Amino acid sequence: MLLKYYQKLDDAISYLAASFCNEKKLIKSVLGNKRITYIDIGTNQGTYLEFLSNFLKFKSVDCFEPQEELCNVVKLNNSNLNIKTHSIALSNTNQIKKFYNYRISSQSSLYKQNNTFKSLKHLEKISKVKTKKFDSIFNKLRKISFCKIDVQGEEINVLKGMSKNLAKQSISLIKIEISFISRYINTKPNFYEIINFMKKKNYYLTSISKIKFKNNKILLMDAFFEPKR
Repeated sequence: MLLKYYQKLDDAISYLAASFCNEKKLIKSVLGNKRITYIDIGTNQGTYLEFLSNFLKFKSVDCFEPQEELCNVVKLNNSNLNIKTHSIALSNTNQIKKFYNYRISSQSSLYKQNNTFKSLKHLEKISKVKTKKFDSIFNKLRKISFCKIDVQGEEINVLKGMSKNLAKQSISLIKIEISFISRYINTKPNFYEIINFMKKKNYYLTSISKIKFKNNKILLMDAFFEPKR
């Protein structure tokens, strides 16, 4: 009788736990315990790198963040790592673009905010940043363990700029922020476009995490992709 009770309790806990993704377990299941090559596109203040540092060992880390002062913070806070910081934005072209710097740095973007979140619209300055294609930097098609992309509306263009690396399936795991509601002017929800683009490159959606809602509708989420073997 007691055994049956514990079995039901275990089933209930397993069912509830299955309603969300444990990112740490997911990443470890893909990358194992080996030292990894990590690319962080849209590093901001480095909070995700800090999260990964709790359970991963790094061979090398490349961080891309257009806000130079944040690049300096990330480098200082992670001086124990083999880290390179790049004060540029990644896109599908090599050129100079406007960059909108907001008071809340994580909302800064190559695009100006619309009225989705008026409380986040405090624009501090507009600067000029250099954009480059991922493929023009990582052009030796070396193996990359993990790549995170969180670039406030520029995600699909970053992916287009890494087409050669995707075609060679040189990246083992990719995490992308996907939007269901546009938050920036001249951008659009990118869920279907990203899914279809990645499918053409033989990368498939394997998990999701950090789903956020606005008015009971999905606003955005993080999506994990792995290459089809």
